[in-house]
Amino acid sequence: MNHTRRRFLAGLSVLALAPVLAACGDDADATATDAGGPDDAAPEESAFPVTIAHKYGETTIEKAPERVVCLGLTDQDTLLALGIVPVGVTYWFGDEKLQGIYPWARDHLGDAPLPTVLHDTNGVEIEKVAALAPDLIIGQYSGLTEQDYQKLSAMGVPVVAQNGDYADYGTPWDEAALTIGTAVGRPEATRALIAEVEQRIADEAKAHPEFRGQTAAVVTPYEGLFLYGPEDPRSRMLRDLGFDLHPLITGADDSEFGVALSSERTSDLGDIGVAVWLDLGADRQVRTLFERTPAHDEGRWVDISDADGSYYVAHSFVTPLSIPYLLDRYVPQLAAAADGDPATEPPAA
Repeated sequence: MNHTRRRFLAGLSVLALAPVLAACGDDADATATDAGGPDDAAPEESAFPVTIAHKYGETTIEKAPERVVCLGLTDQDTLLALGIVPVGVTYWFGDEKLQGIYPWARDHLGDAPLPTVLHDTNGVEIEKVAALAPDLIIGQYSGLTEQDYQKLSAMGVPVVAQNGDYADYGTPWDEAALTIGTAVGRPEATRALIAEVEQRIADEAKAHPEFRGQTAAVVTPYEGLFLYGPEDPRSRMLRDLGFDLHPLITGADDSEFGVALSSERTSDLGDIGVAVWLDLGADRQVRTLFERTPAHDEGRWVDISDADGSYYVAHSFVTPLSIPYLLDRYVPQLAAAADGDPATEPPAA
């Protein structure tokens, strides 16, 4: 699977933004010379040494890392929640000037320097990673190749690649968070963090029993129509909130990443409970076809686009820090769509 395909599966929104990103030019990175954040990030007792299994084998970490580089597109959030500021993060999409620290994570940065921004458009920037002198390289929400894994490991630095039990970019947010927390010596703190966020999701699902039994899908126009699959974090969030995935997804033979259809199949979404669109306006034909469906007429849809700023990014991040930020606005939107009344206005976030 080539790198372009991996970026496609990681988040179609980044492709929709490609012309904007190209116009941004080079980032003005601020090199983080010291790790650490405002919280107590001391490792837990008996946390090291620890051995972590991943897609390319096992990695043993002998002691608490102080300079962590994130190759996963969202990995920094868990580190920040645990009081650890990485020295390098990998840019995905959104406002690059934020250097990977979005509004939901900003308070966890404290007075620490912003991390250096890496780009993986053409593969991992091996030399730039080496220049950061990391003592841990982590890549959970990633499509790290075995070749790049071997190159990074040759530096003599522990490298923890993505979970091999799932598709690339498909590890559930809680499992990814626990792996990251274990790698930095704070597994129990991470479990507590996960439990708190899981409770928030469960509370939202309980407060909205109308979600249960309704179908939903995260959909975007891309060379026709693309529906995010069951291993995508955005789809998992819909299911955690009580929705069932639409049969266009569950009925596909191979839909872990998602299902690509011709734009004409947009009409098949007419019976959906809630369609969560990413950038509906990006394709005129898809938009026109959807506007002719009962789902559109009944207001059973949400459109999230880059005009929504950090909320647009949060919808794709799905991390312990971004989820509460997302749910404040997302759940009212879903509730307004799920009632089938186009006159319902979602409350202001």
